[in-house]
Amino acid sequence: MDAEAGEAGKDAVRDTVIRMSAIVVITGASGFLYFRDTVLNLRAVASQFLTSGVTAGIAYAALHLPRVRDGIAALIIWFVVLTFLVERPSMHLGVMNLVYLAGIAGAVYVYMSFIRRGVVRGALQRVASAGVLTALANALITVVLGFALRTLVFTSVGFFASTVFRNLQYGTLVGIGIGVGAELAELLIGRLDRKAGEA
Repeated sequence: MDAEAGEAGKDAVRDTVIRMSAIVVITGASGFLYFRDTVLNLRAVASQFLTSGVTAGIAYAALHLPRVRDGIAALIIWFVVLTFLVERPSMHLGVMNLVYLAGIAGAVYVYMSFIRRGVVRGALQRVASAGVLTALANALITVVLGFALRTLVFTSVGFFASTVFRNLQYGTLVGIGIGVGAELAELLIGRLDRKAGEA
């Protein structure tokens, strides 16, 4: 019994790592194709391919775990890393990261709910829904941050509107990366499970 529990635990860890890694790699790689090494600069808008990939990877894996609180703890650690270790910490950065992480994690949660309830079926529909949901999340994040930090809205309404539209576009690309990464992760896990069953 203990041996079976140990194997199940190892499989859960393996699956979690695969889900997180596939989403991060695919999302980061898609950003790299468009923006090259700018995705590694956390001050650049293109870095959301990397930060969203990590956030979505953690959230997606967490929703498959028996204890979702482990995933929430991982998201909190990721927030601390982004806010206090990567850049000089500030209230502005803390609010920005909190809203961004909550928005992307929320989009992944809705995406998973759609899949579980059968709202979207087939790989193409799932990837498309990830793109749409992340695009909407990105636009909402921009609006919330604009009003919360009062940096964009009151400077220029036209510039703020163009920023929302730009993040809507980036969010679509990021979401497609997340969706493709999720599909690849589940494909890999399915293959590994079949091989284990044949052994």
